[in-house]
Parts: sequence; C-alpha cells; structure tokens
Amino acid sequence: MCTNFLLAVPTIPAVQGNPTQFISTRCMELTGGLPTNLYLVPAQQTFPIVANQSKGWIGSYGFVGLGDPQSMAKTPCFVDGINEVGLSCAALWLPGTAYPSSASSNPLEFCDIGAWVMSQFATVPDVVAALAGINVIGPAVGTGSYLPLHFIATDATGASVVIEFVEGVMNVYPPEYADGATSDGVLTNAPTYDWQRTNLSSYVHLSVEGAGTSTSNDSGPPVGSGLLGLPGDIMSASRFVKAATFRQGFGLLPDDGAGWLPTPATAGATDSTQTIVNVALQMVQMIQATPYGTALLSPPHASLSQSPHPHLKPRVPSVGDWTMWQVARDHTNFVYYYSTAFNSIVQKVDLTSLDFGGGSVAATALKSIQVMPASSTWYNDASSSFA
Repeated sequence: MCTNFLLAVPTIPAVQGNPTQFISTRCMELTGGLPTNLYLVPAQQTFPIVANQSKGWIGSYGFVGLGDPQSMAKTPCFVDGINEVGLSCAALWLPGTAYPSSASSNPLEFCDIGAWVMSQFATVPDVVAALAGINVIGPAVGTGSYLPLHFIATDATGASVVIEFVEGVMNVYPPEYADGATSDGVLTNAPTYDWQRTNLSSYVHLSVEGAGTSTSNDSGPPVGSGLLGLPGDIMSASRFVKAATFRQGFGLLPDDGAGWLPTPATAGATDSTQTIVNVALQMVQMIQATPYGTALLSPPHASLSQSPHPHLKPRVPSVGDWTMWQVARDHTNFVYYYSTAFNSIVQKVDLTSLDFGGGSVAATALKSIQVMPASSTWYNDASSSFA
C-alpha cells in the first residue's frame, strides 16, 4: 500500500519567480522488511544501468532515487526520487497490473520507468510526449520478477501525469485529464486511477472548512463537521478520498500567504518550507495510518488459534503491511526529505549542493545513503537543554 499527493502554498519568504511552492509526498507500505538506499545517479549515466531489454539511453539530468540495495546490481528499480530540475517519479502498488509482454520497437522495461523519467525530462508535458514513442514491457502476472506498479510524475510547476498498465495496455492520465484532476497529485492503489476519480465524486460534500474551533465553537455544528462521512479506514479507495480532501485546505488560503503561517510567540514566523514539509510528512502518515503492528495478516486456518486441534500447533497472526518510510519532495527548491518508521528525524538532501558530474558508473558504484533500516540516531537528547 502507498499514498501520494501534492501540496501547493505561497512561498514565504517570497522568492522572485517562485510565488508558489510545490511539495509532493508519499509513503511506502509493504509486508516484511524492505532494505532501502537513496542513490545519487549522475547526469551522464548510461541506461539501463544493468543490461536488459530496454533500449539504451544516456541521461541528461542527475537525480536521487530510492531503491533496494539487494537487487540494485541485478535489477535496478528506483521506486521514488526527484531530479536536479524538480521532476519526480514514484512507483506505487497496483494489484491487477498487466504489462505488455513484448514490443516491436523502443522497448522499456517497467522497472526502468523511474530512471527513464527522471534522467531525461524537466517537465511533465515532455514526459507525456515521450511516452507516445516507447513501448513498456514487463513480466507476466505470477512470474518471479513480476511487480504490479503504476507511476506518477510531478514537475516544478505542479503538473502531474499518472501511468498505468491494464490488460496489456498503457493508460496515461495527463495534466488535462478530467479538467486537471491530476493536479492534486493524488495516487493510492487499486482500483485503477479512473475508478478512483469517479469514486471521489461521491464525496464532493466533504469540506475542511467549519464554523469554529475547539475554543470558540460553543454552539452550532461541532468542529470538523464538514468532514462528516470521511472514510476512516486504510483501504486504498478511502485513502484516495482522504488525501484529495485534506490537501484542499492549503488551496483555500490567501494567495499571498497572509495569516496562514504558524507564528509561535517565542520563535517568530515559521517559513513556508518548514511548515509545508512537516505538514506533508504528518498528513501522509495520518492518511495512510498503518504504523507497525496495526495491520496484521491472518494465518492459514485462523480458527485453529482459537480452538487448537490436538495434533496441530495454534497459529498466530503476523505483521502485515506497515509504513516503512515517507518522503517529501520540494519541487521548487530541489530538495528531498525523508524519515522512516523507527526514526522520525527528518533527513534532508539538497540536490543543488550535489555533484551530478563524473559520467556513467556501474550499479555497484553508485553513491548511496542507507535509509531503511535507519542508520542514524533516532532521537535528540534534550536532557541538558534546560535553561
């Protein structure tokens, strides 16, 4: 399970040429443990990094991307990342995905889509135009290398495109789909994107606006009444609705940012980056809501755990899907933030400070940071900070 969405806020302090700051976010949920590294991929990298059926290309942009270090030397697959000009690409789980099995020309293996997007393009319209000239291929359902993935790419203007594969056909949902539906950057899992957008229309009555607060609303509708009927479970369709609804609040605030930034009396105003990055990471966890141990997998013959057969040991549930990591992508300032399930301290990677030169390198030579399991200190000891 995964959830992705986009937030847009006024840039404060103001930056000439960037009146709006775009921050997208996503989290990763799977069963078991997924080792994850953040890789630095140079601008002149030769692809595919490991030879496969993809038609080769040389990247124009450097990027940072999350991948499994255990499979990097054999089948590199970047499941999330952002390039040096603010274009991101994320792979999310879509059960029922069926890729074309072969291509007569310009083949691109599904596991290379993230690298293909982030290494070559600066804008979503460029990605959409280029998709018409490639033929994505992938393994059949049930084979060992099969992964059911769909993808979303977002650029520095806030434009997004969703890419899915259904019954062997690539379905592309560009920025103009359904009067700009993809501009919210919302993507979860099954059913398919078009179904999720249709289902969302059943919740148009939901609103993040209300008549009062917990301290001022002494009578009348209670705080949060505009969200009455919001789904609360962790199913994909419910998360899609929650993400699309919660993100709307920032679009309703003043365009100049007046009055929306938190202003602690002792610390002064918090700028837009600190505010929205933290909000994004908090929201994606709240919407997903699968901390470790909260979604258990029932064992086979679960009834045996209640009334064991004399000759069979009772079976107990195991940990199912859980949130392993979450990221925030700053498309305006070209920064990548992440935190993990067991280390909530936010880590920052500023792409403007990275050296994407040096030419192409082998998969095993890519520079990387270990993300999961977290290797850094998971707390800040404030014991000696009392004044």
